[in-house]
Amino acid sequence: MVGEKKGERSVSIPEVKKIMEGVKEKITLINGEEGMTHFQEITFDYVNNFAKMSHKDATKIKEMLVDKYEIEELYAINIVNIDPKSIPELRMILEKSYVGKSFNDEKLQEILYTIEEMKT
Repeated sequence: MVGEKKGERSVSIPEVKKIMEGVKEKITLINGEEGMTHFQEITFDYVNNFAKMSHKDATKIKEMLVDKYEIEELYAINIVNIDPKSIPELRMILEKSYVGKSFNDEKLQEILYTIEEMKT
């Protein structure tokens, strides 16, 4: 059934990009002439413009933030989506996180450094 909801979970922009690439590929195979719907095209363009890292890196970084630093998944996804470059940026993302707001500058710098290392 088209449009059937099978489940719900939060995903990052790079994860949506990977999903949308799969959707576009399937639609092309099924009916290449018609293509994606207007909403799908808008979503596809958005994720291509705003994904700041690859799906593979995004998944690794999100898992690392949740497992190693015990950051809540929602905040880990926001970190992946925004890809902060400075301590103030990271602090703003984590300001309402129960775990994240307790991090000092050294811990935040460590997180930023780890993220950059994982992307290379």
